[in-house]
Amino acid sequence: MKLRRAAAIGGGLATAAGLAYVLERAGARHFQASEETLAAAGRTLPADLRHHFVPTSDGGRIHAVERGEGPAIVLVHGITLGVATWAPQLRALPGRVVAVSQRGHGQSRAGAEGYGFDRLGTDLLEVLAALEVRDAVVVGHSMGGMIVQQLAVERPDDLERHARRLVLVATGPGPVAPVRVRALATAGTTRLLAVAERRGQAPLPQSVSVWAARSAFGAAPSPADVTLLRQMLDAMAPAGLAGLLPHLLAFDVRDQLGSVRLPVHAVVGTRDVLTPPRTARAIASRIPGAGLTVLRGCGHMVMLERPVELADVVAPRARAR
Repeated sequence: MKLRRAAAIGGGLATAAGLAYVLERAGARHFQASEETLAAAGRTLPADLRHHFVPTSDGGRIHAVERGEGPAIVLVHGITLGVATWAPQLRALPGRVVAVSQRGHGQSRAGAEGYGFDRLGTDLLEVLAALEVRDAVVVGHSMGGMIVQQLAVERPDDLERHARRLVLVATGPGPVAPVRVRALATAGTTRLLAVAERRGQAPLPQSVSVWAARSAFGAAPSPADVTLLRQMLDAMAPAGLAGLLPHLLAFDVRDQLGSVRLPVHAVVGTRDVLTPPRTARAIASRIPGAGLTVLRGCGHMVMLERPVELADVVAPRARAR
């Protein structure tokens, strides 16, 4: 009897594993787009970008791209992403549009001070100073929005030398998990990322990265958008992700948001499972006079899923260039 039960359980697990493999392969094929498809969808960077490599005060290097002239809009991406996240905005927003690659992402390199959010905030200020950005609308997505919030509450004078308004996209003001969960998640993930780093692998196995990318979107994302997200995730060094995660999970400025002086507008999608609408509402309720836009059916990747609606918030009179 026990042998039959064990055999039945083993057969069930084998069947489930086989089904999972088939679904993973089918999903990978469905959400795979060619470079030609990415270009046709406007998910590649414009050819006329100006590239900058700004040395940081701790010996690192930050890559930034810009396009256009006039009033500045600064775009700061989230964890595992990059300047390509903002391809629609670099093509469509008016004026001078600057996208900053955070350390550990793309061609940006960390210096001696590592990956703390204080350091990432200093990186952003040093880039804005080097590029002589003044009176800008600063747009922060996810972790980028956290960096912008931290600057707004801890270094308001420094931020206000460069910014006149903040747009916080799919981000939150506090920790994303309880302390015990954060500790377990950090310890386990750090070990896995260390193995991936030693082996020269991407942060996540392919079977995981496709679904991780898909989960960042709302209903029916395009293969081009999921492919773009996967490309950025796969390109990130595991060591960079391991360095950033503890700070991301522990981030908390909820009790300080009342001191923010700059005008703020928060944007979130109703189908965002990473930073759900309650997190944007927490920002809007704690910052005096803050605005809030909730996009029905949109997931975490607002800049790709709803570029027109985001442009209406960032630059209400935006026209395609």
